[in-house]
Amino acid sequence: MEIQSYLHHFISALHRDYRRALADLTDAQFYFRPNATTNHIAFTAWHWVRTEDNIVNFVLQRRNTIWLEGGLDQAWTLPKAAQGTGMPAEEAHAMRVPSVAAFLAYAEQVWSTTATYLDEVTLADLDRVLLVRPFGEIPALQALGQTLIAHGNQHLGELWLTRELQGLTGIGV
Repeated sequence: MEIQSYLHHFISALHRDYRRALADLTDAQFYFRPNATTNHIAFTAWHWVRTEDNIVNFVLQRRNTIWLEGGLDQAWTLPKAAQGTGMPAEEAHAMRVPSVAAFLAYAEQVWSTTATYLDEVTLADLDRVLLVRPFGEIPALQALGQTLIAHGNQHLGELWLTRELQGLTGIGV
């Protein structure tokens, strides 16, 4: 299997599973926190999609993010550049988006740009070394593997668990 197909397969699977984990949630379920120290599904999903937007659009392609192009930072009164990494817990817990549907519309735009990038990426592009905070200088392939696939799966597990803690169907159903 060539590397582009591998990336496409696993990143597309993440997108499908995030869509499944989020699409049927009410606002109350989207913002449910199992205890005082955990984040809600909305924050976790926003954090990962913002990370993907930043990595694929800004870091890898040196273009504006969907977030900025759509003016979502202003419309949703959320950080312009930040994506939740290192955000104080109180801010993360208070974070809100207009609705699950509005968030998914943003996510779908990000996922579409990622799919296009993966369709066009070359092996030379994947070997390029880039500055990716907080990891330092790493190859583009590692940025995709570490920040999209590994990081995305970690947060997807959090989403499914938080669903199950609310009595909703989990990943196995």
